[in-house]
Amino acid sequence: MFKNVRHFARRSTALQTSTIRSYSITGARAHQAFKVNSDRLWKDIHKTAQWSAPNATTEAGGLSRLSGTIEDKMARDWFADQVKSLGAKSYTVNATGSQFATFSGRGDSIPPIAMGSHLDSVTTGGRFDGPLGVIGALEVVRSFREQGIEHFAPISIINWTNEEGARFFPPLGSSCVFAGQSTVNAAHESKANNGSGETLGDALMSIGYVGNGPNTFEEFPLSAHFEIHVEQARALEKAGKPVGWVEGWQGISVFEATFRGEDGHANTYPMHGRRDALVGASRLIVELDNLAHVADGYTTATNIQSGPVGSCNIQSSTKLVFCLMHKELLSLNNMGQQAHEKARSIASMHGLELEWSRAMHLEPGHFWEEAVDCVRRACGGDRGMGARTDTAHDSTMTQLVCPTAMVFARSKDGVSHAAHEWTNREDCAESASVLGRAVLNFDQTLKKKHS
Repeated sequence: MFKNVRHFARRSTALQTSTIRSYSITGARAHQAFKVNSDRLWKDIHKTAQWSAPNATTEAGGLSRLSGTIEDKMARDWFADQVKSLGAKSYTVNATGSQFATFSGRGDSIPPIAMGSHLDSVTTGGRFDGPLGVIGALEVVRSFREQGIEHFAPISIINWTNEEGARFFPPLGSSCVFAGQSTVNAAHESKANNGSGETLGDALMSIGYVGNGPNTFEEFPLSAHFEIHVEQARALEKAGKPVGWVEGWQGISVFEATFRGEDGHANTYPMHGRRDALVGASRLIVELDNLAHVADGYTTATNIQSGPVGSCNIQSSTKLVFCLMHKELLSLNNMGQQAHEKARSIASMHGLELEWSRAMHLEPGHFWEEAVDCVRRACGGDRGMGARTDTAHDSTMTQLVCPTAMVFARSKDGVSHAAHEWTNREDCAESASVLGRAVLNFDQTLKKKHS
């Protein structure tokens, strides 16, 4: 367990070389015609969007389904009903709330090929970020059954808990436990972002989703993990491609900076000599924006908690949570060092105390080539292209322990985490079809290895 830093490093060379490094295209070509039922997939995406909190995002047609809420429970219950009706060999919920449904293959003695994503959303979310990955996986299994497509390896569908981290920090709440980067206790103790003191563990308990299923890769090994996700960028759209294979991701560091000053009356204290913590945090936000532009990186202030709350109080305590992103590790680390230096300088200038910590660190990296190649071949012809993701996913955790790849579906205008996020019916279906073909491609690899 990492007490202060969740450091998500690249997988080790030893781990890479101990896994499959060859594949067969013989027989895999026969799977290229596989397609899902686009109407059913589209219907389920929008049906499940009914479980969304009553707020402005929902009214605008978006999705607001935070982890551990009643809306989350209803979507989870629906998923459980669907996999059970399909005849899952096993269905379990683990201690961090993730749902695992496994379907038999002809070689049930080997670890399953997993398809996974998340059903939770941010407060101001769209209908596709997350749910497409779970519902698309469900549609793949349905279509396999209907079309009589056999697979050698068992196949699992996973609904990972708290991927977004929108209600409880950190994100990737369950998949990072699975990958050995955190613990069940740490996940349960994840605190609410609004400062209320609520925890993820209590929230999951309240909706009946703390189970006794497998929590780690050691308890539930996977042969591979594949995930569909909307691109959240415009590379596919600009190239006129409906789908893509994701080659890697940029690095992300999340920091918490708390400035502490002095209480005082907002109306009567002289401007000179004030120790206003919110002013210090505000100056840091501006400095971070400048830093990102100069470094050709990214930054966003994601959470501000300030007090004391009132109509006439100088802010004596302000906690600022922000992220830094860059495609290169050295530049990402340099940005973090410069941000800390600027925060110390601001604290000194305004007579403030500073508490500083790096709460999460994901190094930039690449997905497993043998899994990526399965997606590349599944895209077929020139319908797809290689791409990178600029954010973290559950797959950036599973890649630490097993061959992992992602399928991108085209996003309209690159919009994400907003009610008007949109991926059309045809692109949703194409991405799910590619997911199914990629799984079958990898299945051919396993069949060859074990036959």
